[in-house]
Amino acid sequence: MNLIGKPTIHPLLFYTGKLSGYFTWVALLLGYCNVHVVKTTDLLWNRYIDIALMLTGLILIVVSSFSLGKSTRLGLPSEGTVMKTGGLYRLSRNPMYVGFNLITIASVVYFYNLIILALGIYSILVYHLIILGEEKFLENRFGQEYLDYKRKVKRYWW
Repeated sequence: MNLIGKPTIHPLLFYTGKLSGYFTWVALLLGYCNVHVVKTTDLLWNRYIDIALMLTGLILIVVSSFSLGKSTRLGLPSEGTVMKTGGLYRLSRNPMYVGFNLITIASVVYFYNLIILALGIYSILVYHLIILGEEKFLENRFGQEYLDYKRKVKRYWW
């Protein structure tokens, strides 16, 4: 199985968007360890919210990964795949991306910082563009089966 696939959007956007999100996640993890790579604000309300968002995001990512199994990869697969619609994918076409975005938002809430906010917004926007590209790919690969699934299941949850 090839874990690295073809990006759905321009590679510069694809990789910088992902790296921006990963930076916010690493910053959040380091923040939880009392190592702050950017300035943070000590507000009581954001500590509970960011932990809830982060844990929810982490759960969505792990459960989604199990549902996708060997179909999980960074980018589009070059080999043949099977369309996955079970598990969380019955509720959302992109539960893993929802999880990614929740962890990014958790970092924004935790730090309450403009740098993390900018990186987080950029990452979330790029992920949306990636999803749009993946939807085109899935329509081409699976045709009517994907279109029927798309009509029944929302892109996110809203």
